[in-house]
Amino acid sequence: MTEEPAVAHDRHVLFAIFGFAASILSVVLLLGSLQPPPPTPADVLSFATSHRSGMGMFATLALAWAVFSVPLAFILGRLFYRQGQTLATIAQFLVSVGVLLLGFANFIRIGAVLSIAAAGSPPQSVDAIYQVAIWSSLGYYLTDPGLMTWGLGQLIFGVLAWRSGVLPNWVAAVGFLGGVAGLLTLAVYQTGVLALLQLCCFAVWGFAAGIVMLRSRHTPSQRSA
Repeated sequence: MTEEPAVAHDRHVLFAIFGFAASILSVVLLLGSLQPPPPTPADVLSFATSHRSGMGMFATLALAWAVFSVPLAFILGRLFYRQGQTLATIAQFLVSVGVLLLGFANFIRIGAVLSIAAAGSPPQSVDAIYQVAIWSSLGYYLTDPGLMTWGLGQLIFGVLAWRSGVLPNWVAAVGFLGGVAGLLTLAVYQTGVLALLQLCCFAVWGFAAGIVMLRSRHTPSQRSA
């Protein structure tokens, strides 16, 4: 049966809002990640002690970004169902799982450092620095699974976008770039360059998907009874 035009309109507007929200959060997270980390574990601990509220806000931002990016994955999959429902569903799943893993990894890494700082002075001062050193290195291992899973999903979306014509080819190329950056995460260890590139590409995709949804808001969808 034919879906009511008002319902289709409201749904497309809601999808566009989710797309724009995920993109804006991606840009804010990208800008917040541009600040280089303190060079030594002792500096990391000192920074965490004096900037607890700021680090807590960044951890919350990372979690909010992950939550709003899951609906964006659904929106992208919906755009490309006609080009291959199975591939689109796989890409939805990979992007959703990847961003949730990444958001949780960032949240728990920052939470661990803040917890060490909040615990106060240990019996030996070097103990706290040693624990921060572990968590600083562990942070890269925690984020890699999310980045690579998310990257494969982005790459599949890029392939579907190139075949579909729903998005401009340059947007599809951006999806390719972000996907490859995620898959190559382990090739560049202990640097966030590829992760930042992937995040930037994802922000572009969110804005592009939001615009497509707004443009199609007057077109009612068809579905079988």
